[in-house]
Amino acid sequence: MNISNGVQGAGKFDVPQFQTLMLPLLKVMGGGHEMSTIQMRDAVASNLFMTAEALSLHLPIGQQNVFNNRIGWAITFLYKACLLKRPRREIYIISEIGKQVLLEHPVEIDAEFLRSYDNFNKFRDSPSGEYESLVPAYITNKQLNTECEININPSKIHRLRIKITTQNVQVYYLNLI
Repeated sequence: MNISNGVQGAGKFDVPQFQTLMLPLLKVMGGGHEMSTIQMRDAVASNLFMTAEALSLHLPIGQQNVFNNRIGWAITFLYKACLLKRPRREIYIISEIGKQVLLEHPVEIDAEFLRSYDNFNKFRDSPSGEYESLVPAYITNKQLNTECEININPSKIHRLRIKITTQNVQVYYLNLI
C-alpha cells in the first residue's frame, strides 16, 4: 500500500494515507476502552513513530492538518463499516465486529476490505446528498459549535456545503495519488 502523502515537498516527512491508518487505528482500539478522537490520533501517531515535522504538515489547500484529516477519514470509514461504535460525540469504542476482525490478523484494512460490510457499502454507495451530509470524525467540538451557529443562516449553509464537498473531493483525489 502506498504511504506517500501527496503533499508536495514533504519528502522524508510522509504521512500515511488514511487507508494505511485503518489497521493501526483498529489495533489501538483493540483494548476495548472508549477513546476520544484526539486520544486515538495521538495513540496512532505514537505507535507509528510519527515525527513532529510529519504531524505538523498541512494540506496544500487550506490550513487543515494532513494527519488529522487522514486519521479522521480512517475513523469515519471504520465507523461506517461498524468496526467502531460511537457511544457519544467524538468518543469511540471497538465493536464486536471490530474485535472479530482483529482476531483474524489482517495484513491491512482498506476500502476494498471494508466492502465486505453492508453498512460500509451503504455509506460508499449512498446518493450524493447523503454523502455530503457526512461530518468527518476530525471535526472538533469548537468547529461543530461554529457549524451549529451557521445553521441559522441558510445561505451560509449552502456555501459551507459547497466548500466541504469541494475539499472532500480534493482530499479524496490527493489520497489516490
